[in-house]
Amino acid sequence: MAMDAGAAAQKALAKVEKLVAMSASPHLEEARTSAFLACRLIREHGLQIATHRPSPAKSPVATGVEQGQDPAGFRRIRVRHPGRCLCCANPIAPGEWALWCRGIGLRHPLCAT
Repeated sequence: MAMDAGAAAQKALAKVEKLVAMSASPHLEEARTSAFLACRLIREHGLQIATHRPSPAKSPVATGVEQGQDPAGFRRIRVRHPGRCLCCANPIAPGEWALWCRGIGLRHPLCAT
């Protein structure tokens, strides 16, 4: 009985998850072997590993910045120092893109004004 590609990938994914859990074993040889086997399964089945489940695609939200407009004096910058968004209060890490206005602060490009 042949398995379809989706079922084979799901079975391989379940094995990879178990092997990754076993790679945290305090027994060095078991941990090393588990990590090796997990990598082999990932490579053989062409699995892609992500830290989160992909969310469904959303329609793009126009912020006005892409069209060259300047909403309320904000400029698009790459953040150099950690900060918090004015709109949602979530952190903005160094290296992220954000909107900045002198005297006002930072906000995420997709947060409402």
